[in-house]
Amino acid sequence: MPLRKVLLKGMLWSLAFAAVTGVLAVLTQVGDLAWRVVGTGFTTALACGVMLACSSLIDREKTRSAGLLGMATVVFEFLMALILIWEVPRLLLGKSWEGEIGITMVLFGLTALVSMGLMELRQTPHGLVAGRVGLIVTVAAFVAFMVAIWEPTRHWGETGRVLSLFGALAVLALIGVGTSDRRHWRWAGVVASVIACAMWLIDIWVGVGSDPGFVVFCTLVSLAAVVGHANLSLMCPLTDTQRWVRSGSIAAAILTAALVDMIVLDDKLLRYGMDDPLGRIAGAAGIVAGCGTLALCVLARINRKVDYERLSPELAEMVVVCPRCGKKQSIGLGDSVCTVCSLRISLRIEEPRCPKCDYLLYGLTSDRCPECGTAVGTETGRG
Repeated sequence: MPLRKVLLKGMLWSLAFAAVTGVLAVLTQVGDLAWRVVGTGFTTALACGVMLACSSLIDREKTRSAGLLGMATVVFEFLMALILIWEVPRLLLGKSWEGEIGITMVLFGLTALVSMGLMELRQTPHGLVAGRVGLIVTVAAFVAFMVAIWEPTRHWGETGRVLSLFGALAVLALIGVGTSDRRHWRWAGVVASVIACAMWLIDIWVGVGSDPGFVVFCTLVSLAAVVGHANLSLMCPLTDTQRWVRSGSIAAAILTAALVDMIVLDDKLLRYGMDDPLGRIAGAAGIVAGCGTLALCVLARINRKVDYERLSPELAEMVVVCPRCGKKQSIGLGDSVCTVCSLRISLRIEEPRCPKCDYLLYGLTSDRCPECGTAVGTETGRG
Protein backbone atom coordinates (compact mmCIF):
# COMPACT_ATOMS: atom_id res chain seq x y z
CA MET A 1 0.00 0.00 0.00
CA PRO A 2 1.38 3.50 -0.84
CA LEU A 3 2.83 5.45 2.07
CA ARG A 4 0.30 8.27 1.73
CA LYS A 5 -2.66 5.91 2.03
CA VAL A 6 -1.12 4.31 5.10
CA LEU A 7 -0.64 7.70 6.72
CA LEU A 8 -4.14 8.83 5.85
CA LYS A 9 -5.68 5.67 7.28
CA GLY A 10 -3.50 5.96 10.37
CA MET A 11 -4.65 9.54 10.86
CA LEU A 12 -8.33 8.63 10.49
CA TRP A 13 -8.09 5.65 12.84
CA SER A 14 -6.20 7.75 15.39
CA LEU A 15 -8.85 10.45 15.30
CA ALA A 16 -11.59 7.85 15.70
CA PHE A 17 -9.75 6.24 18.59
CA ALA A 18 -9.18 9.60 20.28
CA ALA A 19 -12.84 10.54 19.85
CA VAL A 20 -14.13 7.28 21.31
CA THR A 21 -11.76 7.29 24.28
CA GLY A 22 -12.45 10.97 24.89
CA VAL A 23 -16.20 10.37 25.06
CA LEU A 24 -15.70 7.41 27.39
CA ALA A 25 -13.40 9.46 29.62
CA VAL A 26 -15.98 12.24 29.91
CA LEU A 27 -18.88 9.87 30.58
CA THR A 28 -17.12 7.56 33.01
CA GLN A 29 -14.62 10.01 34.54
CA VAL A 30 -12.01 7.29 34.89
CA GLY A 31 -9.14 9.68 35.55
CA ASP A 32 -5.82 10.61 33.97
CA LEU A 33 -5.30 7.32 32.15
CA ALA A 34 -8.16 7.90 29.74
CA TRP A 35 -7.07 11.44 29.00
CA ARG A 36 -3.56 10.24 28.27
CA VAL A 37 -5.00 7.77 25.81
CA VAL A 38 -7.00 10.59 24.21
CA GLY A 39 -3.86 12.71 23.96
CA THR A 40 -2.00 9.83 22.38
CA GLY A 41 -4.70 9.44 19.76
CA PHE A 42 -4.76 13.10 18.82
CA THR A 43 -0.96 13.24 18.78
CA THR A 44 -0.83 10.24 16.46
CA ALA A 45 -3.36 11.82 14.10
CA LEU A 46 -1.43 15.09 14.05
CA ALA A 47 1.85 13.28 13.41
CA CYS A 48 0.31 11.36 10.51
CA GLY A 49 -0.98 14.60 8.97
CA VAL A 50 2.38 16.34 9.17
CA MET A 51 4.14 13.20 7.97
CA LEU A 52 1.82 13.15 4.95
CA ALA A 53 2.79 16.71 4.07
CA CYS A 54 6.48 15.88 4.39
CA SER A 55 6.13 12.74 2.31
CA SER A 56 5.04 14.82 -0.69
CA LEU A 57 8.46 16.49 -0.68
CA ILE A 58 10.14 13.14 -1.27
CA ASP A 59 8.48 12.85 -4.69
CA ARG A 60 10.79 15.53 -6.10
CA GLU A 61 14.53 15.04 -6.28
CA LYS A 62 15.37 18.60 -5.26
CA THR A 63 13.25 18.44 -2.10
CA ARG A 64 13.92 14.84 -1.12
CA SER A 65 16.51 15.71 1.54
CA ALA A 66 14.18 18.27 3.09
CA GLY A 67 11.34 15.76 3.05
CA LEU A 68 13.41 13.09 4.79
CA LEU A 69 14.47 15.60 7.45
CA GLY A 70 10.84 16.61 7.93
CA MET A 71 9.73 13.01 8.38
CA ALA A 72 12.55 12.34 10.86
CA THR A 73 11.50 15.45 12.76
CA VAL A 74 7.90 14.25 12.96
CA VAL A 75 9.07 10.92 14.40
CA PHE A 76 11.22 12.69 17.00
CA GLU A 77 8.47 15.13 17.98
CA PHE A 78 5.96 12.27 18.20
CA LEU A 79 8.18 10.27 20.52
CA MET A 80 8.87 13.32 22.72
CA ALA A 81 5.14 14.05 22.89
CA LEU A 82 4.44 10.49 24.03
CA ILE A 83 7.14 10.82 26.69
CA LEU A 84 5.42 13.98 27.96
CA ILE A 85 1.94 12.50 27.85
CA TRP A 86 2.89 9.36 29.74
CA GLU A 87 5.41 11.10 32.04
CA VAL A 88 8.13 8.55 31.28
CA PRO A 89 11.00 10.37 33.08
CA ARG A 90 8.97 10.65 36.27
CA LEU A 91 7.93 6.98 36.18
CA LEU A 92 11.34 5.53 35.28
CA LEU A 93 13.85 7.97 36.77
CA GLY A 94 11.87 10.05 39.20
CA LYS A 95 12.83 13.20 37.25
CA SER A 96 10.58 16.11 36.33
CA TRP A 97 11.89 17.06 32.89
CA GLU A 98 8.65 18.29 31.34
CA GLY A 99 9.99 21.82 30.81
CA GLU A 100 13.29 20.69 29.29
CA ILE A 101 11.59 18.21 26.96
CA GLY A 102 9.00 20.77 25.86
CA ILE A 103 11.63 23.40 25.04
CA THR A 104 13.71 20.77 23.25
CA MET A 105 10.72 19.87 21.08
CA VAL A 106 10.13 23.51 20.16
CA LEU A 107 13.79 24.19 19.33
CA PHE A 108 14.17 20.94 17.42
CA GLY A 109 11.09 21.74 15.34
CA LEU A 110 12.26 25.29 14.60
CA THR A 111 15.75 24.04 13.73
CA ALA A 112 14.28 21.44 11.39
CA LEU A 113 12.12 24.03 9.63
CA VAL A 114 15.08 26.37 9.17
CA SER A 115 17.24 23.48 7.97
CA MET A 116 14.60 22.40 5.44
CA GLY A 117 14.49 25.94 4.07
CA LEU A 118 18.28 26.03 3.83
CA MET A 119 18.24 22.67 2.04
CA GLU A 120 15.84 24.17 -0.49
CA LEU A 121 18.13 27.20 -0.82
CA ARG A 122 21.14 24.95 -1.34
CA GLN A 123 19.48 23.37 -4.38
CA THR A 124 19.44 26.72 -6.22
CA PRO A 125 22.52 28.11 -8.02
CA HIS A 126 22.51 31.34 -6.03
CA GLY A 127 22.08 29.58 -2.68
CA LEU A 128 24.60 26.74 -2.89
CA VAL A 129 27.21 28.34 -0.62
CA ALA A 130 24.72 30.23 1.56
CA GLY A 131 22.70 27.08 2.20
CA ARG A 132 25.71 25.05 3.27
CA VAL A 133 27.02 27.74 5.60
CA GLY A 134 23.55 28.24 7.02
CA LEU A 135 23.17 24.53 7.79
CA ILE A 136 26.50 24.44 9.63
CA VAL A 137 25.66 27.49 11.73
CA THR A 138 22.14 26.21 12.42
CA VAL A 139 23.46 22.91 13.78
CA ALA A 140 26.05 24.73 15.91
CA ALA A 141 23.41 27.05 17.37
CA PHE A 142 21.11 24.11 18.11
CA VAL A 143 23.90 22.29 19.97
CA ALA A 144 24.56 25.41 22.04
CA PHE A 145 20.88 25.71 22.91
CA MET A 146 20.69 22.05 23.90
CA VAL A 147 23.64 22.43 26.25
CA ALA A 148 21.97 25.50 27.76
CA ILE A 149 18.71 23.58 28.32
CA TRP A 150 20.09 20.39 29.83
CA GLU A 151 23.12 21.94 31.58
CA PRO A 152 21.77 25.39 32.45
CA THR A 153 24.47 28.01 32.01
CA ARG A 154 24.11 31.61 30.92
CA HIS A 155 26.95 31.45 28.42
CA TRP A 156 25.63 28.63 26.21
CA GLY A 157 22.19 30.17 25.76
CA GLU A 158 23.68 33.50 24.72
CA THR A 159 26.12 31.69 22.46
CA GLY A 160 23.25 30.03 20.62
CA ARG A 161 21.49 33.36 20.14
CA VAL A 162 24.67 35.02 18.84
CA LEU A 163 25.33 32.21 16.36
CA SER A 164 21.74 32.37 15.13
CA LEU A 165 21.82 36.15 14.61
CA PHE A 166 25.14 36.44 12.83
CA GLY A 167 24.65 33.20 10.95
CA ALA A 168 21.49 34.70 9.43
CA LEU A 169 23.35 37.90 8.49
CA ALA A 170 26.17 35.90 6.88
CA VAL A 171 23.69 33.77 4.91
CA LEU A 172 21.98 36.88 3.55
CA ALA A 173 25.32 38.23 2.39
CA LEU A 174 26.38 34.91 0.85
CA ILE A 175 23.32 34.50 -1.36
CA GLY A 176 24.53 34.67 -4.94
CA VAL A 177 28.10 33.55 -4.27
CA GLY A 178 29.20 31.15 -6.99
CA THR A 179 27.04 32.68 -9.72
CA SER A 180 28.14 34.95 -12.54
CA ASP A 181 27.38 38.25 -10.80
CA ARG A 182 30.26 40.41 -9.58
CA ARG A 183 29.00 41.64 -6.24
CA HIS A 184 32.30 41.29 -4.45
CA TRP A 185 31.15 43.86 -1.89
CA ARG A 186 29.00 41.15 -0.32
CA TRP A 187 32.15 39.74 1.30
CA ALA A 188 32.32 42.89 3.43
CA GLY A 189 29.08 41.78 5.05
CA VAL A 190 30.39 38.25 5.61
CA VAL A 191 33.63 39.49 7.20
CA ALA A 192 31.72 42.00 9.33
CA SER A 193 29.38 39.23 10.56
CA VAL A 194 32.27 36.95 11.50
CA ILE A 195 34.21 39.67 13.35
CA ALA A 196 31.14 40.97 15.19
CA CYS A 197 30.17 37.42 16.17
CA ALA A 198 33.68 36.77 17.49
CA MET A 199 33.65 40.04 19.47
CA TRP A 200 30.33 39.20 21.12
CA LEU A 201 31.39 35.63 21.96
CA ILE A 202 34.64 36.88 23.49
CA ASP A 203 32.68 39.35 25.59
CA ILE A 204 30.32 36.57 26.72
CA TRP A 205 33.01 34.07 27.69
CA VAL A 206 35.85 36.39 28.71
CA GLY A 207 34.20 39.71 29.47
CA VAL A 208 36.62 42.25 28.00
CA GLY A 209 34.14 44.74 26.53
CA SER A 210 34.76 48.50 26.34
CA ASP A 211 33.00 51.59 25.00
CA PRO A 212 35.25 51.93 21.90
CA GLY A 213 34.84 48.22 21.26
CA PHE A 214 31.06 48.55 21.50
CA VAL A 215 31.13 51.34 18.89
CA VAL A 216 33.17 49.14 16.55
CA PHE A 217 30.84 46.22 17.21
CA CYS A 218 27.72 48.27 16.34
CA THR A 219 29.39 49.53 13.17
CA LEU A 220 30.17 45.97 12.08
CA VAL A 221 26.62 44.83 12.80
CA SER A 222 25.24 47.75 10.78
CA LEU A 223 27.56 46.92 7.88
CA ALA A 224 26.55 43.26 7.90
CA ALA A 225 22.84 44.13 8.05
CA VAL A 226 23.08 46.71 5.24
CA VAL A 227 25.06 44.38 2.97
CA GLY A 228 22.68 41.47 3.60
CA HIS A 229 19.65 43.68 2.95
CA ALA A 230 21.10 45.12 -0.25
CA ASN A 231 22.25 41.72 -1.53
CA LEU A 232 18.84 40.17 -0.98
CA SER A 233 17.04 43.20 -2.45
CA LEU A 234 19.08 42.94 -5.64
CA MET A 235 17.86 39.35 -6.08
CA CYS A 236 14.25 40.51 -6.47
CA PRO A 237 13.14 40.50 -10.13
CA LEU A 238 11.73 43.95 -10.91
CA THR A 239 10.67 45.81 -14.00
CA ASP A 240 12.39 49.03 -15.05
CA THR A 241 9.59 51.12 -13.57
CA GLN A 242 9.84 49.33 -10.20
CA ARG A 243 13.56 49.60 -9.56
CA TRP A 244 13.22 52.91 -7.75
CA VAL A 245 11.54 50.99 -4.90
CA ARG A 246 14.67 48.88 -4.46
CA SER A 247 17.01 51.86 -4.67
CA GLY A 248 14.94 53.79 -2.14
CA SER A 249 14.77 50.85 0.26
CA ILE A 250 18.53 50.27 0.14
CA ALA A 251 19.23 53.99 0.59
CA ALA A 252 16.85 54.18 3.55
CA ALA A 253 18.47 51.11 5.16
CA ILE A 254 21.94 52.63 4.76
CA LEU A 255 20.76 55.93 6.25
CA THR A 256 19.15 54.13 9.21
CA ALA A 257 22.32 52.15 9.94
CA ALA A 258 24.54 55.23 9.65
CA LEU A 259 22.34 57.25 12.02
CA VAL A 260 22.21 54.42 14.56
CA ASP A 261 26.01 54.22 14.48
CA MET A 262 26.22 57.97 15.02
CA ILE A 263 23.88 57.72 18.00
CA VAL A 264 26.02 54.95 19.54
CA LEU A 265 29.20 56.92 18.87
CA ASP A 266 27.76 60.02 20.51
CA ASP A 267 26.44 58.07 23.49
CA LYS A 268 29.66 56.16 24.20
CA LEU A 269 32.41 58.59 23.18
CA LEU A 270 31.40 62.07 21.98
CA ARG A 271 28.50 62.84 24.35
CA TYR A 272 27.14 65.81 22.36
CA GLY A 273 23.55 64.91 23.12
CA MET A 274 22.47 64.21 19.53
CA ASP A 275 20.34 61.19 20.44
CA ASP A 276 16.93 62.82 20.08
CA PRO A 277 17.18 64.47 16.60
CA LEU A 278 19.18 61.63 15.11
CA GLY A 279 16.85 59.08 16.68
CA ARG A 280 13.81 60.67 15.06
CA ILE A 281 15.42 60.69 11.62
CA ALA A 282 16.68 57.13 12.08
CA GLY A 283 13.18 56.00 13.05
CA ALA A 284 11.67 57.63 9.97
CA ALA A 285 14.32 56.12 7.69
CA GLY A 286 13.77 52.72 9.30
CA ILE A 287 10.05 52.89 8.58
CA VAL A 288 10.77 53.73 4.93
CA ALA A 289 13.28 50.87 4.69
CA GLY A 290 10.88 48.39 6.25
CA CYS A 291 7.93 49.37 4.09
CA GLY A 292 10.11 49.41 0.98
CA THR A 293 11.45 45.95 1.76
CA LEU A 294 7.95 44.56 2.17
CA ALA A 295 6.99 46.22 -1.11
CA LEU A 296 9.93 44.48 -2.78
CA CYS A 297 8.68 41.12 -1.53
CA VAL A 298 5.22 41.83 -2.95
CA LEU A 299 6.57 43.05 -6.30
CA ALA A 300 8.94 40.11 -6.61
CA ARG A 301 6.07 37.71 -6.05
CA ILE A 302 3.86 39.54 -8.54
CA ASN A 303 6.59 39.57 -11.19
CA ARG A 304 7.43 35.91 -10.78
CA LYS A 305 5.90 33.85 -13.51
CA VAL A 306 3.71 30.86 -12.77
CA ASP A 307 5.73 27.66 -12.86
CA TYR A 308 3.79 25.69 -15.46
CA GLU A 309 3.74 21.94 -15.17
CA ARG A 310 5.85 19.92 -17.53
CA LEU A 311 4.32 18.69 -20.74
CA SER A 312 1.88 15.95 -19.85
CA PRO A 313 1.45 12.77 -21.90
CA GLU A 314 -1.84 14.19 -23.23
CA LEU A 315 0.07 16.89 -25.14
CA ALA A 316 1.04 14.45 -27.85
CA GLU A 317 -0.44 16.09 -30.95
CA MET A 318 -1.01 19.46 -32.57
CA VAL A 319 -3.44 20.86 -35.14
CA VAL A 320 -1.47 22.09 -38.17
CA VAL A 321 -2.15 23.16 -41.74
CA CYS A 322 -0.18 21.28 -44.39
CA PRO A 323 1.97 23.82 -46.29
CA ARG A 324 1.55 21.91 -49.56
CA CYS A 325 -2.12 20.94 -49.83
CA GLY A 326 -3.61 23.23 -47.16
CA LYS A 327 -5.30 20.37 -45.29
CA LYS A 328 -5.98 21.16 -41.59
CA GLN A 329 -5.32 18.09 -39.48
CA SER A 330 -4.04 16.79 -36.15
CA ILE A 331 -0.63 15.17 -36.20
CA GLY A 332 1.37 13.59 -33.41
CA LEU A 333 4.72 14.63 -32.06
CA GLY A 334 7.68 13.29 -33.96
CA ASP A 335 7.65 12.14 -37.56
CA SER A 336 4.34 11.86 -39.44
CA VAL A 337 2.86 12.43 -42.90
CA CYS A 338 0.01 14.54 -44.26
CA THR A 339 -3.16 12.48 -44.59
CA VAL A 340 -3.89 13.96 -48.06
CA CYS A 341 -0.62 14.57 -49.92
CA SER A 342 1.72 12.41 -47.81
CA LEU A 343 4.09 15.31 -47.14
CA ARG A 344 6.50 14.27 -44.43
CA ILE A 345 6.21 16.46 -41.33
CA SER A 346 8.44 16.42 -38.23
CA LEU A 347 6.95 18.06 -35.12
CA ARG A 348 8.78 18.84 -31.89
CA ILE A 349 7.59 20.72 -28.79
CA GLU A 350 10.10 22.11 -26.30
CA GLU A 351 9.40 23.99 -23.08
CA PRO A 352 11.27 27.27 -22.60
CA ARG A 353 13.53 26.74 -19.59
CA CYS A 354 16.42 28.49 -17.96
CA PRO A 355 19.66 26.76 -19.05
CA LYS A 356 21.08 27.08 -15.52
CA CYS A 357 18.28 26.29 -13.01
CA ASP A 358 15.69 24.65 -15.33
CA TYR A 359 12.99 27.17 -14.32
CA LEU A 360 10.05 27.37 -16.74
CA LEU A 361 10.05 30.66 -18.66
CA TYR A 362 6.57 30.80 -20.17
CA GLY A 363 5.54 34.39 -20.81
CA LEU A 364 8.88 35.87 -19.72
CA THR A 365 9.09 39.59 -20.52
CA SER A 366 12.57 40.36 -19.18
CA ASP A 367 15.99 39.16 -20.31
CA ARG A 368 16.80 37.30 -17.10
CA CYS A 369 15.48 34.22 -15.34
CA PRO A 370 13.21 35.29 -12.45
CA GLU A 371 14.48 32.38 -10.34
CA CYS A 372 18.30 32.65 -10.56
CA GLY A 373 18.89 35.85 -12.57
CA THR A 374 20.71 34.16 -15.47
CA ALA A 375 20.59 36.08 -18.76
CA VAL A 376 18.33 34.06 -21.09
CA GLY A 377 16.94 36.52 -23.65
CA THR A 378 13.30 37.38 -24.20
CA GLU A 379 13.07 35.10 -27.22
CA THR A 380 13.53 32.05 -24.98
CA GLY A 381 10.80 33.16 -22.64
CA ARG A 382 8.28 33.88 -25.34
CA GLY A 383 8.97 30.62 -27.10
